[in-house]
Amino acid sequence: MSTILAPGRVKQNVSSGVLVKIAHITDLHVQAAPRLGEMTGKRLLGTANLYVLGRRTKFSLSAQEAAIASVVAAEPDVVVFTGDLTAQALDAEFSLARTLLEPILSRFPTVMIPGNHDTYVREKTPGDRMRELFGKWMGPEMPALHVHGDAAFICIETCRCHPLSSGWTPEEQLAEAATKLQNIQDKFTFLCLHYPLLGRHGEPYGPSTRALANADAVREWVNTTPGINAIVHGHEHHGFKTNISGPNGPVTILNPGATGYAHLPEQNRTSHLCFYTVEDGKMTGLERLLFDGTSFSPEPGGAFSTGR
Repeated sequence: MSTILAPGRVKQNVSSGVLVKIAHITDLHVQAAPRLGEMTGKRLLGTANLYVLGRRTKFSLSAQEAAIASVVAAEPDVVVFTGDLTAQALDAEFSLARTLLEPILSRFPTVMIPGNHDTYVREKTPGDRMRELFGKWMGPEMPALHVHGDAAFICIETCRCHPLSSGWTPEEQLAEAATKLQNIQDKFTFLCLHYPLLGRHGEPYGPSTRALANADAVREWVNTTPGINAIVHGHEHHGFKTNISGPNGPVTILNPGATGYAHLPEQNRTSHLCFYTVEDGKMTGLERLLFDGTSFSPEPGGAFSTGR
């Protein structure tokens, strides 16, 4: 397990002290066409979904670039990315994603975890291929703890190479993460996952073919483990906000929705990202932005009011 301490480029609020602004992006799904020799295992199904069934048109470089520009313009203190950087974990996709994210990575402390699409091939440890280019922001292994000013981010693994899209969290990571949490109880702490623990209405997330297979164990861990103030995740492309029970009351769960999603007004779908503000041990601000085909602007009616 690893701990990464960021230097604390935080803002000073005259009325109440330290303020930390967090940008949350997820599920960019950067795409590159696979070479013939790369179409093995799960990539055969992935390539069929992208190029035969048309899933590749649901994601857009223009949305991805506009999201990066929006984050840079907001000048957050830290950026968190909750997985599915790529479509099929191709070397070319990771390279394109590294170039895409450079304006963020070169300016702001960043927390990154892999998603199921980043772990399409068997590895000694899930996310090893992604770590070759993004290890500085991921940490060498899970669970990883990142601390930035008054905000902390505890990351646990939820992904594995699986024929379908079913995830898994090694339960020994939960014990290690609980030990980590004991040392940062003075911080507002985000639990960073890729897979949802609950659906948009507070029900167990499903179907099982694309859910966390041992979600019951992870939910029970959250229910009984002190120190988690909010949960951020990705995987589900249509964002939502809900709550899960913690030992000291409800814990907010936040999923912006896929940040790399194309602008598809005829389907009432588009890309989203979130900003959170943490101050004096509380989340004092929540803003969700959506892509209008050109740029990002605040969601009409307030964060998550559209239900998409």
